[in-house]
Amino acid sequence: MATIVILAVIVAVVALIIGVAAGKDRYAEMSEEEFEAEAKRASLLGAAVMGLQKVLEPKHVEYMMLRDKKVEGEHSFSGDPPSTDAPPRKE
Repeated sequence: MATIVILAVIVAVVALIIGVAAGKDRYAEMSEEEFEAEAKRASLLGAAVMGLQKVLEPKHVEYMMLRDKKVEGEHSFSGDPPSTDAPPRKE
């Protein structure tokens, strides 16, 4: 009897997960202005989190930013002029 109850709960949870995942898209019914406002809010939230992390862990944020610039530089073509925002080389 307990096995049947556990199995029913598992099936209900899986059905709920599938229902939520396959539900309607919240962006499908948004107007373009609403979508832009949502994207701006998400961007501001990301910037706020990055600022907070920079206060708490400044070295980690600097490392992440340098890593992103390095990855960006690896994807440029060899004929591209050098980036002007690259830090000066220490010799």
